[in-house]
Amino acid sequence: MNWTSVRRLATCYCSWKNQSHNFIHRVHRTMATVYAAPAATLIDEKVQIKLSGFDPGSKVTVRSFLPEPGLHFEAHGHFVVDGNGEVSMEQNPSLGGTYTDVEPMGLFWSMTQSPGQKLGLRFAKKDVTIPMQITLSVHKGHLDISALQTDVPIAKTQIQKTYMRPGVDIIKVRSGRVRGKVFKPKGPGPFKGVIDMFGGSGGLIEFRAALLASRGFAAYALPYFGYEDLPDMVTDMEPHELEYFEEATDWLQSQSYVQSGGIGVCGVSYGTVVASRMATEFPEKISACVNISGNCVNATLPMSYKGKAIPYLGFDYSRLKTTEGGLISTYDFLDPLETAPAEAIIELEKAQHLLFFVGLDDKNWHTQDFIDGAERRLKALGCNNYEIVRYPGCGHLIEPPYAPVTLVDHISNLQGASLTGVVH
Repeated sequence: MNWTSVRRLATCYCSWKNQSHNFIHRVHRTMATVYAAPAATLIDEKVQIKLSGFDPGSKVTVRSFLPEPGLHFEAHGHFVVDGNGEVSMEQNPSLGGTYTDVEPMGLFWSMTQSPGQKLGLRFAKKDVTIPMQITLSVHKGHLDISALQTDVPIAKTQIQKTYMRPGVDIIKVRSGRVRGKVFKPKGPGPFKGVIDMFGGSGGLIEFRAALLASRGFAAYALPYFGYEDLPDMVTDMEPHELEYFEEATDWLQSQSYVQSGGIGVCGVSYGTVVASRMATEFPEKISACVNISGNCVNATLPMSYKGKAIPYLGFDYSRLKTTEGGLISTYDFLDPLETAPAEAIIELEKAQHLLFFVGLDDKNWHTQDFIDGAERRLKALGCNNYEIVRYPGCGHLIEPPYAPVTLVDHISNLQGASLTGVVH
């Protein structure tokens, strides 16, 4: 082979190499990908989601899918790819799906139960020690939830969400008659102490306490029925003895890792009745009370404290209604606020600090009326120990930021799923 042939061969090789490099570069550049960061976060932390390498002007559906033992939740949004072949959840609006408009975390908070499951599943993380694995997938066209069950994605990735940061300690409580679990940051503290309670669902619900511990609190998830040797049903507790909750308060305050000076208490739904009573019957022990979708009266069940019965706002089962979708509406279940016995009204002026969260589309009970009544009372008495936050379009179960919104739930003493918010 002469030098002329060698030069020709080298020239052909270099030309082939350049063409091959350019081809590979184009394939890499146009490869459809979905990017999410950070890949592991707490439930209340934002995630950036971006798509790249898609055909400009094409329609795509972005789906989030969360499988948990016994339940599957998912969300999806419809998007049009921009001129650069990209979609950003922070800039591009969803045109349909489980949410619309520009909502950077819409693929998380708008999650709903997947088709084919029992009506009324609430997303409440059972085992907070195991992170949630969420798959983000991209599909051609604008698909509905049914079509997404079998469609093959063109790109996908996976992220983790959790309620509990690594390093949180879990302490099981079985002291006297009180039960539950404490979640606390690693180390001796002392940390601010909080008692966390839920309502008619019963059992031990841990996810909010785990999140509070991840934010620096010593949080006591306190059950009061439906757990271990506690009464099975909320109605089995009559009357609700506030001494149980005072005993839990004293126990938490006595722990070396808890700051002195009082315990905070947080309640949702019926748990707010208990929390508010705690904040007013032994206010020297409760430094702050958070009332989520609550009440200003002792409602539905009798209580007692130090041997004295506390009257309650009555109810009427005949006022339960069933919607066209087969859901139970408890909205008018309670008697009107103005009919409450005087001693049933909680003397909120005795509390140290109060924070109310109100969903203005609450369909579980008349939360707005109850908290408006609380505000009238506190204003009339010249109190400034409270703050009220009202959320338009929000239902009864106000969850931590970006957690799936629940519009339907099961209450322990009702046979069926109950409506908690407006189903659009």
